[in-house]
Amino acid sequence: MQHAQILPLLLFLSFIILSCEQAVSDQPSQQLTFESVTFLPSNVEYTSDVIQDTTLNVSFQGELNQKTTGTQGVAFVTKGSASPLFLDVELQENGTFDAAGQLTLNTGESTTIRARIEFVDPNGQQVSYETSIPIVGVADEAPVIESITHADSVRIPSSGSTSIVFVAEVSHPISLQNIASVTMELIDASTNESRGVFTLGDQGQDGDQQANDGEYFVGLSINEDNQPASYLLRWNATSVTGLSAPEKTTTLEIFR
Repeated sequence: MQHAQILPLLLFLSFIILSCEQAVSDQPSQQLTFESVTFLPSNVEYTSDVIQDTTLNVSFQGELNQKTTGTQGVAFVTKGSASPLFLDVELQENGTFDAAGQLTLNTGESTTIRARIEFVDPNGQQVSYETSIPIVGVADEAPVIESITHADSVRIPSSGSTSIVFVAEVSHPISLQNIASVTMELIDASTNESRGVFTLGDQGQDGDQQANDGEYFVGLSINEDNQPASYLLRWNATSVTGLSAPEKTTTLEIFR
C-alpha cells in the first residue's frame, strides 16, 4: 500500500524536472556580439608635402554584449604586406574595450591599412570586426641642380697635398628634406672609365659650412704622386622617391 502512494509522487517529481529542463532548453543562448566598435583613424590625409617617416596613432574602441568572465581579445593592424602590428587590448568588466598602438608610415607611400579585432569567450563563442583604409602618399618632384662650383684646373703639388673643394647648390620644389642624395662621378676623359662616385654632404661637417642649406659639399685631395689627367665630372641628385634631377657635367684638369 505504501508503494502505491510513493509511485505517483515520483512520477509527479519527474514531470517537474522534465518541465524545468524543457524550459531551460527553450531559452535563447547568450550570443557574444558587439554593441559598438570603431577604428581610428577613419582616413589619413597628410597636411604637408614633405616626404618623411611619420607615426600614426591607431585604435579600436567599443563595447561587447554578453561578455563573460574569461572573454579575451586580440587586435592587429597591417600595412601592405608588412608583418602585423599587434595592439594591446584592454577589456573592462562592463564590456567596454579599447586597443591602441602606433604605426610607422612614410608620407610618400601609397598603401592600405587593414585592421582586425576579435574576442572569444570560454564557451568558444567568437565575434570579430575588420576594416581597411586606403592611404594615398603625397606627390614628390625631382630636385634641381642650381649651380656647381669648383676649380677648373689644379696644379699637382711638388710636395704634400692640395685640396679641391666641390660644391653643388641643389633645390627641391617642395622641401630640401625630399632630397635623398647628391653625387659626383669622376670619369677619366681619355678612357671614359669611372674613377669613383663621391657623395656630397649638407650636414654642416667635413667642410660643409652650414647644415641643411642646400649647399652640398665634398673635398678631394691630390699629391705629388698624381699624374696629369683630364676628367669629366657627372653630377646627380635624387629625391627620396628616386626621382632624378636633370644631369649636369663639368670638367677638371690636373696638370704639373
